[in-house]
Amino acid sequence: MGWRGTVVSLFLIAGVAGGAYAAYNPNIMAVGQNLFHASTHKVQNVVGVIPTTSKKSSERTSSNSSQAGAQSGASQVPEPTVTTNNAPPINPVVIDGIHLNYNPYQPSDGAYPILSNNEHVWIDVSISQQLVYIFNGNHLLYTMITSSGIDTNPNTSTPLGVYHVQPYSGTWFYAAQYQEGAQYWVSWLGNGVFLFHSVPEDQNHKLLVNIAAELGHPASHGCFHLTIPDAKWIYDNINTGTTVVVEQAPVKLLGKTIYQPSADQQAAITASIATNQTTSANNSSSAS
Repeated sequence: MGWRGTVVSLFLIAGVAGGAYAAYNPNIMAVGQNLFHASTHKVQNVVGVIPTTSKKSSERTSSNSSQAGAQSGASQVPEPTVTTNNAPPINPVVIDGIHLNYNPYQPSDGAYPILSNNEHVWIDVSISQQLVYIFNGNHLLYTMITSSGIDTNPNTSTPLGVYHVQPYSGTWFYAAQYQEGAQYWVSWLGNGVFLFHSVPEDQNHKLLVNIAAELGHPASHGCFHLTIPDAKWIYDNINTGTTVVVEQAPVKLLGKTIYQPSADQQAAITASIATNQTTSANNSSSAS
């Protein structure tokens, strides 16, 4: 879910006092919050038949065609096997009598990657697939199931574009006007407006099962809903400044490698590789 207005003003005031990050202390956010969602629009071979006049010429033509075909086949390169069927295997559970395809209390895709201090990743989100991808360069590290904005109007849409993780995060918030809260939130746009966070809970931290059951389908006010462990992993591991590419199109993979990336994805890949190389070089120089 995205939150507008009062939260943004809160950060502006806190920033003047030199305490912008402290303004997102969960204890502060939980008291007297009046958060609203920002009104954001989405940027949003023909084969010819040659007649023959004799059996001899027909045989010669057939023979030549066979030889040409053999030579052509020998020089052809097989098409790469790419896929857009990238969703993690379903992990069904029944909670309060409601069937969920993905257990909100478990990781989406098995064990999480362990990032080294030198590893600078970036995040790609496919709206059409409802998937969050963690990449290092063009190599896929992990895939998370998500719910983006329901997109019924500008106040419930997830904006497309290239963004960066902001220095605003927390372990819990609650928005009284929506009667929804969530765990482990990290801002990627609007200084607290658009977030990665867990599936919603009520003010008593009880899971809102009907919304959690929508993982894999749009269900938010513009934020990215995640399973609780997935949200915690992002909270624990994703640094301020990490690139977040939000695109409508599906991600194409060749094995664990991103295939034919868009211009935005290619820029994120290039930046990730360059940063990793610079960090490694600096570390090597310091060690020597």
